[in-house]
Amino acid sequence: MTAALARTSPVPGADQPHAPHPLHGADRNWPETNCYVDLWIELLHGRGLVPEAMLGFTLRQDFEGDQFTFFKPPAADLERLYGLEVLELAVYDGLETHARALAARGRPVLVEVDAIHLPDTHGTTYGRDHGKTTIGILALDPEARELDYLHNAGRFRLSGDDYRGIFGPAVLPPYAEFVKAVAKPLGAADLPGAALDLLKRHRARAPERNPVVAFRDTLAATAPALVTRPLAVFHAYAFNTTRQLGANFELLASHLAWLDGTGLAGTGLEGMGRGLFGPASEAAHRLGAEAKAFQFQLARAFHRRSADGLTPRLDRLAATYADVFDALDRALDRVPG
Repeated sequence: MTAALARTSPVPGADQPHAPHPLHGADRNWPETNCYVDLWIELLHGRGLVPEAMLGFTLRQDFEGDQFTFFKPPAADLERLYGLEVLELAVYDGLETHARALAARGRPVLVEVDAIHLPDTHGTTYGRDHGKTTIGILALDPEARELDYLHNAGRFRLSGDDYRGIFGPAVLPPYAEFVKAVAKPLGAADLPGAALDLLKRHRARAPERNPVVAFRDTLAATAPALVTRPLAVFHAYAFNTTRQLGANFELLASHLAWLDGTGLAGTGLEGMGRGLFGPASEAAHRLGAEAKAFQFQLARAFHRRSADGLTPRLDRLAATYADVFDALDRALDRVPG
């Protein structure tokens, strides 16, 4: 990182080596989830905050008819837990100009870019395929044409032609947001209670119908034609179905395990001891693993160009989804209020 690049970024921890958060550990079934959630995990981690606390919103994932919800942390949750406000950025004078001004104030810019310009996607899209994804701009040096950014499970730099690709002319300005600290983040004494309150709120808005059953029924009708399409279709379909489902519930498992690990400090439930959410966490983790196994089965169906016996395999995942909510509801029934 050049001196000029470092000076533009007073973001906490900006000049320290970045080690990915354990939520992106290689031991996980889904070490990467989706670009927006992954970005927030690392953004919070880089500020010394606890990303596990925000993950109660995963309860609300649904099957939308052709894909599972692309799950994202609600802005209101981020502000309540971490004192961070997410605001839309008006790109009226070029993305580079605005990103530099905001980075100088320690306000990361979250922007949709073309992954063909991102060196961290080497081996997939970098230099080969166009693809929309979200990065977090932490710092930039226009003179040296260098960019310091968060993407997926890490923090990276790009330069030269890639820099020009990110900030070059476009038909329309990209959609962008920026992150502004407006209050102090909750401390260890208050964070579990706030996270538990959000968990209860999100539970009340979870789908009424089992979304895995809805996915199974839709796939039963579409799979015979789907699996005869090119393998590139598999990658896009799996990302938006099995990966979103599995990653979502593996994160829920981590959220519930984190709540238990806090001892539920500040919630009035300290006397219950640890383990209140253990059964629900275990079921959510199991669902994440089962979604990964089903993704392999889906890939084999594409290779065979046959969907025979595919959709009944989702019955197990549907049952596990029900187990997650049964166990969670039993735990929440013990929570006052």
